[in-house]
Amino acid sequence: MERIITYDELPVSNGQSIYLRDETDHKLSVSLLAKGYNIVDNIKYADETTIFVTGRRQAYFSKTMDEYRRNVDICLRDDLRRDGIVKPMTNKLSLVDLYEHRYKLPFVLKNETQNGGREKFLIKTEEDYENLLLALDVLFDKQLRFLFPFPPTDPRCRINYDQYLDLNFYVQEYIETPTDYNTTVRLLTSSSNDLLYAALKYKKPEVLKDYTTLLGYLLSEIYPLSTKSIVSNTLSGGSNLLLGERSYNDFESGLLNSHGINSEQFAKLIKATREVHEKYRRELGIICGFDYIYDREKEKWFLLEYHSRPMVGDYSKRQGLVYGDKDSRKEADGRVRATALALTLKKGK
Repeated sequence: MERIITYDELPVSNGQSIYLRDETDHKLSVSLLAKGYNIVDNIKYADETTIFVTGRRQAYFSKTMDEYRRNVDICLRDDLRRDGIVKPMTNKLSLVDLYEHRYKLPFVLKNETQNGGREKFLIKTEEDYENLLLALDVLFDKQLRFLFPFPPTDPRCRINYDQYLDLNFYVQEYIETPTDYNTTVRLLTSSSNDLLYAALKYKKPEVLKDYTTLLGYLLSEIYPLSTKSIVSNTLSGGSNLLLGERSYNDFESGLLNSHGINSEQFAKLIKATREVHEKYRRELGIICGFDYIYDREKEKWFLLEYHSRPMVGDYSKRQGLVYGDKDSRKEADGRVRATALALTLKKGK
């Protein structure tokens, strides 16, 4: 685990160009200027020497930002695929396929825009499938919204669910993990080709209680799924097992061994992740979080998702940083980016 530096420890510069968007910690911007860096926030002022502390906002080889993001995603996944790392079969939700052609069980219905494990539903049985359809029928019929124990002014009652589902939801192949726990691995990398933090996240499956939107409420209370929650992150009450420690107890060792953490395959996963981040350092920014899941049957890792603005709470709190309100989270994010910048400059990248 890489030590998180303070802003005072940032190297002094003589005009190094830094691409930095204004949503980052203000203290980071002030510190960079004080240390002699030149901050740009528009892609047209960046050049080959510019270090992208945050990911590129403007598209340059596409007509729209959505097209740009899709192109980056396709290129990144193609590169990982060459190393044998693929994403579980994932398709945009089609209501025609859902109602008429029916998806093959089991599958995960997930909102790709939600963090913290929200709005991820495992549909495993025919009864689960029917309950999902019943829940959607209610969502699409505003006359039935009297079923909801929320006032009409609640934002969850005012969502256009036709559009909400079409824009945000995907159907993904279900991956069964090696133990009775929901597990994923988070690799937090720097575009300097360094691994900042690695942890196995685990959580005992619990009865689904997701009230993020009316869909979650319906599948939790009115038309409950037979399956339990499939999330493992700490925001939902999960635990983190830091990788690379000197010793583990029997339970922890069992978790790690069941996932092949000490195997050559996992070492290759880390190497491929570091390299793909370095290659797309302008698109992703100086830090990125990659989440992987291990398939018990196929004995291989799958890419679940990656975040160019990752949550850094677990990494930060392990080093004594406060990670609570919005300001403390911003500062933690800024200091992690400063750490990655120092590593980048040290390597001359």
